[in-house]
Amino acid sequence: MKSIRFDEALPVCLGILNQEFGERRVETTLIRDAFGALSVVLPDNAMEDGEWDVLASRLHEALSNYSSGNSQVLLRHSDLIDPQDILESPDRVRLPDVINTWLVDRLQTNQDWLRKPLVLQPPLPTAVAFSIKGGVGRTTAFALWAWYLARLGKNIILVDLDLEAPGVAGVLLDEDHMPDYGLVDWLVEALAGPPDDLLLNDCLAECALSSNELGRIRILPAFGKKSNDYVNKLGRVYMPTFAPETGKFSGLAERLQNLLEQLAHLPEPPDAVLLDARAGLHDIGSAAVTRLGAEVFLFARDDSQSWQAYQRLFEHLRMAQSVKWGMPDQDLRWHLGMVAAQVEPTEAAKFRFVKKSYETWLGFYDAEDESALDVPQIFSKEDSGPHQPAFIGFDPRVKFFNLIDPQDRPAWQATEQAFGEFFPKATARLFPDNAVESKT
Repeated sequence: MKSIRFDEALPVCLGILNQEFGERRVETTLIRDAFGALSVVLPDNAMEDGEWDVLASRLHEALSNYSSGNSQVLLRHSDLIDPQDILESPDRVRLPDVINTWLVDRLQTNQDWLRKPLVLQPPLPTAVAFSIKGGVGRTTAFALWAWYLARLGKNIILVDLDLEAPGVAGVLLDEDHMPDYGLVDWLVEALAGPPDDLLLNDCLAECALSSNELGRIRILPAFGKKSNDYVNKLGRVYMPTFAPETGKFSGLAERLQNLLEQLAHLPEPPDAVLLDARAGLHDIGSAAVTRLGAEVFLFARDDSQSWQAYQRLFEHLRMAQSVKWGMPDQDLRWHLGMVAAQVEPTEAAKFRFVKKSYETWLGFYDAEDESALDVPQIFSKEDSGPHQPAFIGFDPRVKFFNLIDPQDRPAWQATEQAFGEFFPKATARLFPDNAVESKT
């Protein structure tokens, strides 16, 4: 039996099913286990009794090392121990460009990218900073945006979700003003049930950056002064737990949603929460970007590594349950928007970024299809779609900004020179119903 590779298994399986059923394809669910082996699940009446064994043998032989076994590669609905676990799985996604066919992918990590959002609207305005690569100024941009919002009179909580490489506290808090605990402590306690308000208060610190502003900035760092066993706690925060009251498993996304609910019910709740997620295709990013109903800011520099990586992510997100043909109001793509980081302050540089962004997004937008029942959402390069970025200009002074020491803090004018276009555009996304202007 000739072996095949992972990338060949799914096309080989679909090819055989196309030969067998053609346009009369019945509802088909493919299960791919953690090792990549495939099983095909069909309704009991999909074929005559004698045809099942023939198709199973064809699939088993063709899939070779990616067959789940001759007795498991083809299953009836009635063969499933728990049909609901497969046919109503939160991870059952429709395969794009394939008729009446779904996939359940049993992943060890990154499962949240394709799942439905937990809520259509978060309990309070929430923004997520995400990037494929590090070093794009994501944390600095959100820290300075929090300052901008405080100048408008907004009360902000900035959360450090970059747990593997914490950075927010290092930008905005000195050692003396760190809270006792941090997000990793809250998440670990949440494994045993919702933490009490006392712990949450012990995880929050006032930020001196807003001391003379109309509003207020509080920081929820990754860890605090009394946090112990950080690495051991970090190894537990992604673990799913079973909630008897709901009969469902709860993971990182559900715990982050619980955190937002608890923040919204503080005695002095914030006007908005800013989440600084970690870079890369990671469980933190998948939970924050797709599950919380947040406004997501996709940071990128204009380099080939960033565009290639975003293209891979967008190809994957095409299968997301929150991505629908025609881009209805709650479609995930309306919640995503590019941020052009560290761009040279020339019109030519801006033009190049928009061009590459649009080319990268084209595969994620609806394609023109005259045979489609619903009208696709079509964008041109000049349209104000998710590909159209908010620009942050390159300014070498930014990396030397000291936001902790009030005696060495940059003048606001220096901040606006680099971030002046980003601030109002980001604020309009987070508070679409409120027109706000910065004080001078």
